[in-house]
Amino acid sequence: MNAESDNTGLSLDELKITPQWTRAPVPSFEHHPDEKPEARRDRGPRPPRENRPPRGRERRPPRDRRPPSPERRPAAPPQPAPVEVTFLPEDTGFAAMVATIKQSPRAYSLFDIAKLILNKPERHVVVLRRLPGADGQPAPLHLAVADGEPFLTPEEALRHALRRHGEKIFQTEKKPVDPPKGNFTFVNRCGITGVWLGPPNHHEYQATLVRHHQSRLRHMPFSEFQARIQTVRDEAAIKAWLESKSFVTEFQCRLDAAPVKFTTREALEKHVRDTHLDQIVTTATDYRISGPASRQLAHPGIAEAVRQAWLNERRFPLKTATHVSDRLRAAGLHFFKYRKAITCVTTVKPKRFETLASMSERVQAIVHFLRTHKNAGRKQLLAALVPAQPEDGVLADLHWLIAEGHVVEFADGKLWALDDKPPIPPAAEKPPEPPPAPATVASAGEGAAPAAPPPVTAAEPAPPPTDPATAPQS
Repeated sequence: MNAESDNTGLSLDELKITPQWTRAPVPSFEHHPDEKPEARRDRGPRPPRENRPPRGRERRPPRDRRPPSPERRPAAPPQPAPVEVTFLPEDTGFAAMVATIKQSPRAYSLFDIAKLILNKPERHVVVLRRLPGADGQPAPLHLAVADGEPFLTPEEALRHALRRHGEKIFQTEKKPVDPPKGNFTFVNRCGITGVWLGPPNHHEYQATLVRHHQSRLRHMPFSEFQARIQTVRDEAAIKAWLESKSFVTEFQCRLDAAPVKFTTREALEKHVRDTHLDQIVTTATDYRISGPASRQLAHPGIAEAVRQAWLNERRFPLKTATHVSDRLRAAGLHFFKYRKAITCVTTVKPKRFETLASMSERVQAIVHFLRTHKNAGRKQLLAALVPAQPEDGVLADLHWLIAEGHVVEFADGKLWALDDKPPIPPAAEKPPEPPPAPATVASAGEGAAPAAPPPVTAAEPAPPPTDPATAPQS
């Protein structure tokens, strides 16, 4: 396995799944500019005071407490640009990691998986998006067509294209001229770019400062640029500056159908911006870039935004974990909360027993041991149950419990037995319905309903008629 595969591969061996994962030391980015070595090295235990060599009477010379010179003073970090930064897993390495998870019944912490993706730039991609402005609408990013570098304004993207890919946009021609006349005892030089700026008593000195700052160091304040100017009192330096002023440069745009020459770079930039900007700069709402390329962005503000976003995600990778969980869920994996605190992912859905009493004695012994011994592993389990129980039988029952989801095995080998389901409370008995209330006859007052008519009963049949001849005589 080569070095590149070691960087891009998402090996699950790096994961540390422990209940105290938030307190574990954070693995550092190897050779990452944000990771700084310890300032002090371990010098070992100090010797006892009585064994130290006697000190002489001479005293150390006083330290120079003068403030550092401007050229030694470190530059202030740039302000982060107003962009939203999102870290997503790199597709190839993430697919291999998901396949590895599916081949094992073990459970992995979601946050640890997110940190695993953030550990190395090769394992993730970065998505940039401008934050909404005052109108609520996000402005687009401006990209240099030549290399895809993102910027906040089209002018920044154009200056980058002219500086990095100027040979594709314009060509230069040098013409000799008479060098400056005068008595020059020293010259100034830019402490950042090393370009000769000339002596301060030259009539073009101030214009040269402004032009150099606008073309090369626009990202830093002009006062800071002035503080980094170096004064060189050397004949060779003065000669080098005079030689640089012994010719003038003419610029010609390669994108024009008819050649047009410009005597200054500022005039060339204005012509390109007014005529050929759409050929050099494009726009995008979202910008996707690889992890390694995100560490080498040309725009200092966007680069600082990526750096700060990565540091925040390494401390608490909530945003990255949210995106990762969506992809893991789409892959068919299951999620659960470990002790109501840590979200974990696994191929086996955790399952609780209805009741443990119906299981075999050995299964009950395994579950009881794991419930009473938190964070125990296989070694502790076997030491407690063997030789009273055969080792093969204990392992076989343990494998069954893990495969069924009654016991969870984490990436570090720790075992967790889920509690039984809580008993279902009996259904509450319904209270007896009260007897119906007796009917009451409404009063005959005004507004009372008319009384119901008496019930109709069947009439008794009439006796048959009596014959007068046979009727009894009184």
